[in-house]
Amino acid sequence: MDVIEHDGKQGVTAPHAAWELGAALADHSVPVDDRDGVAVAQFLRMAADAWAAAKTEEATDRALERVRFLRLLESGAGVALHDAVNDARGSGASWAGVGWALNTSRQSAYERFTD
Repeated sequence: MDVIEHDGKQGVTAPHAAWELGAALADHSVPVDDRDGVAVAQFLRMAADAWAAAKTEEATDRALERVRFLRLLESGAGVALHDAVNDARGSGASWAGVGWALNTSRQSAYERFTD
């Protein structure tokens, strides 16, 4: 696993760790969405830890900074998801395709992303 040093601290690079976790979950009995979800969650945990460590050294404050980071990420992801759906639709993707990507029905996707 790659180790980096930043401000005198050593750590594992988040993308590499997420890739290794994803590779470890390559067991075909686990659905792809579940494997991908676990790898993404691990990546986000590591990113939140790095964010918090850069903000403060106090344990309680670090825990709160991780929460804050993930809240900001959740909000930003919602905006980015709407943009991605609009791009997909603009490039010709069907609502059935959008529903598939969201792991929901075409009707649910349509209702969620149209005004």
